[in-house]
Amino acid sequence: MTKQFHSRALPIVAVLIVALAFAAVGCKKHAPKEAPPPPPPPKVEQVTPPPPPPDTTGQAEREMRAAMEADRGRIQSIYFDFDKSDIRADQRGMVTTDADIFRKWTQWQVTVEGNCDERGTAEYNLALGERRANAGKSALVAAGIDAGRVTTISNGKEKPVDPGHTESSWAKNRRDDFKVK
Repeated sequence: MTKQFHSRALPIVAVLIVALAFAAVGCKKHAPKEAPPPPPPPKVEQVTPPPPPPDTTGQAEREMRAAMEADRGRIQSIYFDFDKSDIRADQRGMVTTDADIFRKWTQWQVTVEGNCDERGTAEYNLALGERRANAGKSALVAAGIDAGRVTTISNGKEKPVDPGHTESSWAKNRRDDFKVK
């Protein structure tokens, strides 16, 4: 019986071994399920605020004009030494200040008026005034003002600001005036 038991048990044991082998190798292990992705955030509507109502009072226009006039009043003349057309070192800061103002108001056209004192002939002073006006224009252009916005004119000795006949009066008349429109 032992022999017979062994011969019957052998196929059963073999089947069990094969089943266990399949179970160990063939069973797919299930990974834990991943959490589903979160839902997309809700769409937020971009609400554009309505444009401000038009200024029917004219307040903005009045404020701009007041600022323009204030800046117009800040424009400074520059002064020259006797018989010279180069801009003095002590006058360069004024040119820079004027250029800052002109950059702010790009709609302004600038005229540089070269002036002289009463000494010398009319012809000589017209030529000197022209050189002074051109020096003023060059300084503005070097400071970033578009050359197309700047014109020059020489008044020679025809428009003194001080009619006196002293060195103090003459020093006031040797100048470039910057006019805007």
